[in-house]
Amino acid sequence: MARSRRADAVVFGFDFQVNSAIVLFLENIKEVEKLRLEGNYEDIELELSSGEMILAQAKAVEKASADFTNVRKNMKKALMSLAEGGEKVNARELIMITNSPNPFNDDNSRSAFYGHAHRKYDTLPPSAKKIVDEYLSKMDKELDTDKLKIQVLPFETDDESERYKVIMESINDFVGNLNTNISGIGQKLLETWHWQVFDNGGKKDAAIKLSKKDIIWPILVKITEIEQCEDSFLEQFDSGVYEEVINRYAEIINSHCEQCEFFIKILSDYNGFKTTKKASEKLNDFIELRWKDYVSEFNVDGIDEEIQEAIAKIIIHNIIKRRFTIDRIKKEVNLC
Repeated sequence: MARSRRADAVVFGFDFQVNSAIVLFLENIKEVEKLRLEGNYEDIELELSSGEMILAQAKAVEKASADFTNVRKNMKKALMSLAEGGEKVNARELIMITNSPNPFNDDNSRSAFYGHAHRKYDTLPPSAKKIVDEYLSKMDKELDTDKLKIQVLPFETDDESERYKVIMESINDFVGNLNTNISGIGQKLLETWHWQVFDNGGKKDAAIKLSKKDIIWPILVKITEIEQCEDSFLEQFDSGVYEEVINRYAEIINSHCEQCEFFIKILSDYNGFKTTKKASEKLNDFIELRWKDYVSEFNVDGIDEEIQEAIAKIIIHNIIKRRFTIDRIKKEVNLC
């Protein structure tokens, strides 16, 4: 039983770490370049475009709303780890992120951590600040309290909709700013990001590294999926070809090695494309004249050339038709 309990706690802890990383990434979306879990310095590391880093210690409690037994021990460990990490890198923030609504096991400060709380050291209630100061005074390494933040991310129960509620709120707020007008994209992103991290977590290298492009890629895939294509364009394809395209489309676009760069290249080529046709015919003219330039990108074993042609044309069509949305996303997340 003890082994099972420990195993469950490890899985729960990693789940919390993953979702904490997602939230921290979204909170710093414009500046973050890379996300690492189990990195060289901390549980969660965000590399920023400025060259600075955000380091975070994730501490989860399975019965967070009722069990405050180890929260101070967690706080002490987190502060020690953040102090060590803060000495090694140019850190902008040092964050202790937990799901405990009472991270100091202190009735006097508990109300300050209601909901999804973000508390910098200088905004901590006096009783909480005193606890931090006592731990820091006994540590060998110094911690810059100007960089310290205590963050509470509600995360509990086996009910997934309840456990991931605040994470979904963060994702939906982010998606809302993108104005994609595609229903269900928030849930799809959560599932994809979970898959990306947990899939990476099964590899031998303990560190899980994702670039901003890796994380934003699922959004571009979602807005260019085949369901977004106009019927008037799809009517040119034989029904048998179309059925096979539907079967292979998602697999091919998801496994595309260059990902964001490919989208950006097509849009750049389209912007520089000159044609004698009317503006309304430019897109179809570009596809007919240039699709062969890109078909090698979709050269998958076992797929008929006719199918490859159809897939290439549909993907190119969808990328260009969604170019303003893609540009808006790039600007919103500061993606070069």
